[in-house]
Amino acid sequence: MKPRPWRLAVGALLYLVGVGFVAPLALVVAPLAALLALQRPGRREALVAAGLAVLTLWSWIGAPDAYERFGAAWTLLVVGSLVLVLSRREAGTTRLVSSGLLTVSLAGGVGALLVGVTSFSFAQLTWLANRHFSAQARLWIDAASGALAPGDSTARSALAAFESSSIALADTVSRYLPGLVLLQSLAALALAWALYRTIAREPEGTPLPSLREFRFNDHLIWGVVAALVTLVLPRLGPLHEVGGNLAAFFGGLYVLRGVGVLAALFGAAGMGGLGVMLFGVFVVLFLLPVAALVALALGVTDTWVDWRRRAAARQG
Repeated sequence: MKPRPWRLAVGALLYLVGVGFVAPLALVVAPLAALLALQRPGRREALVAAGLAVLTLWSWIGAPDAYERFGAAWTLLVVGSLVLVLSRREAGTTRLVSSGLLTVSLAGGVGALLVGVTSFSFAQLTWLANRHFSAQARLWIDAASGALAPGDSTARSALAAFESSSIALADTVSRYLPGLVLLQSLAALALAWALYRTIAREPEGTPLPSLREFRFNDHLIWGVVAALVTLVLPRLGPLHEVGGNLAAFFGGLYVLRGVGVLAALFGAAGMGGLGVMLFGVFVVLFLLPVAALVALALGVTDTWVDWRRRAAARQG
């Protein structure tokens, strides 16, 4: 079954706007080229894969920014891990969520090992990311400042507030970049798989599960426990940054699982369509912190309660 074009478009837009922290295009295009080349390619698939590979390599040639070079290196780690998972696990194309988690975990483990044995450090990565995102924010602020009228004090006050929030956001993203990049990589692999099933004439494997079916192994709750332990215990102070990144990654996973639970509960109650979509947009725009906490609570408790099974049993 081919994914619907509008769903692909919405997914790509959410990916680029919401989780485009590092090499957003290459992190999708390079795994897509690997999928097309490895999954029983025909002539068309092989040509598309070669073109995507050349496009990715061309975008990396002469990258002037060290942060961009980090993005290229991470993309290579993800692609290498994906190739290894596909070659070693026959079920890797059918158990999509577990295969994606295994791929990003393998890439993250190798990346952490490389940081330990080379001169590159996480502190240097934080500094590079802060400089990168601060420079991007400065471009927007300078452009907006040049467009404002000289005597518009209200607009300039709003711009100053935006500048302050942008600096704080750049600092937060830089501090938790490893965990956020793991989330982005998982989303990029999902988008690459959806595009692969659209491009390939005879795609292998199964389609991506719908959001209301999104779940993963319940043993990953121990990742949440590990994050909380490293953040709470004072003796583990040097590991607080590790705990923060674990919390960012596993928190994002369980928020997404909670959103899937909410979608399933709405469906079981006969609620859907445009009204629910508009309500979701309203919640995201005006009640995002509350909605994220509710989704996180539902995602974590789903480990023991299994809300979707209860809803289906009650509906039956």
